[in-house]
Amino acid sequence: MPDLEAHLSLTDRGDDMQRRVRYQAACGAILCLDLLVVDDLDTLICEHHEDFLIKRKDGTFIGVQVKTQLLGLGPFKANDEAVVNALRRFVALEVEFPNKFERFVLAANCDFYDAQEGETNLLYVIEKLAADPEATFKGTMKKTIDDLSKANGCSKRLVGETVAKIKPDGNYPKFEDILGAIAMKIGRLCPEIGPFADVLRCADALLNRILAASALPCDQTLRSHFVLSSSPTDLNIQSIIGHKRITREVLLSVLVTTQQVLLAVAALGNRVPLDFPAGCHRLEKKMATGGISTPSITISKDLQASAEHVLQQWIARYGGEEASRRRAHVDIAVRNQCAEAHDLTYSVSAAFGSSMLNEVRSRLLTLSLDRPHVFGLKYEHLLGFVSLATQQCHVWWSDPFEIPEVPDGAL
Repeated sequence: MPDLEAHLSLTDRGDDMQRRVRYQAACGAILCLDLLVVDDLDTLICEHHEDFLIKRKDGTFIGVQVKTQLLGLGPFKANDEAVVNALRRFVALEVEFPNKFERFVLAANCDFYDAQEGETNLLYVIEKLAADPEATFKGTMKKTIDDLSKANGCSKRLVGETVAKIKPDGNYPKFEDILGAIAMKIGRLCPEIGPFADVLRCADALLNRILAASALPCDQTLRSHFVLSSSPTDLNIQSIIGHKRITREVLLSVLVTTQQVLLAVAALGNRVPLDFPAGCHRLEKKMATGGISTPSITISKDLQASAEHVLQQWIARYGGEEASRRRAHVDIAVRNQCAEAHDLTYSVSAAFGSSMLNEVRSRLLTLSLDRPHVFGLKYEHLLGFVSLATQQCHVWWSDPFEIPEVPDGAL
């Protein structure tokens, strides 16, 4: 008899639906942070005609749809059902609200197909229609434009003009990196918030605020108030839309309030164990616990990717056995420097991660000068191997602590 608790359901995938909801909210959090730095943006409105509406100060809007695809399914193509549904929605909005949309954004957790000049290449289709809204197609895009024109009772030219406004953006984070992506953006825009652990909590608070704004309010007191109003329907609509709005003031309130709570906890003088929200990598959790700054954690992730690229090059050039031998040699050399730096900077009473990192950097800079010993690797590559060792729990920037295992691709 199968173990009910130990088996995933193959039919009830509400967990996947919740993950996509959370991912969409994370995209909203990333979008609303632009309110801090882009002068012509006014408000983010959640789940209002679109996944997100961005109101500009000139009164026009940017419509944003978020599309997700499981890793391994490849990039989105223009004839994929998800993309066609987005086009259908964008055209319907353009017909219903003419001249109100400055552009549309198709935000995705994967790339868009861009291999050749064909009708499955959405970027090519957009460029062609931007040059001529009445440009003709012969394949799947011809049918799509015909169908959209008939369904909305509009001209093919209007369909072409709408599609030409679309900006596909496949640079949004992967499922497992959503919270880290919000935190990195907060860290860049608000460096005064402090340690990365605090930035992560601000990111989690902002994500939860977007989730709340994306759902209809459930408040019995408000409902009773509507009944007593002279125009309960209008008041209800105003309240719902107001609940969906994220202004610059709302955004700052979330960040400032969260930071004040964190400062109050820190003032108690106790070392509070870090309880990281879902969506953080092991490397981020470990370095943040050591008190390492947001910029240093950001570059550590980039350096890890650089080291992984070197390993792929070694495999292609020398074969798997030689690549493994080289990796083991460099890994031991790097971990030895990390161990010495750990012992030199270790502190029982305070976070020592930043001091340890500075010591590791100094040591690896010297090690990189002996290029034959590290197979010609540069200083940045060696730091990437430190990131790999951190991810694999061979290097710690604080006292070791338990990190729950999360299945691949899960939040």
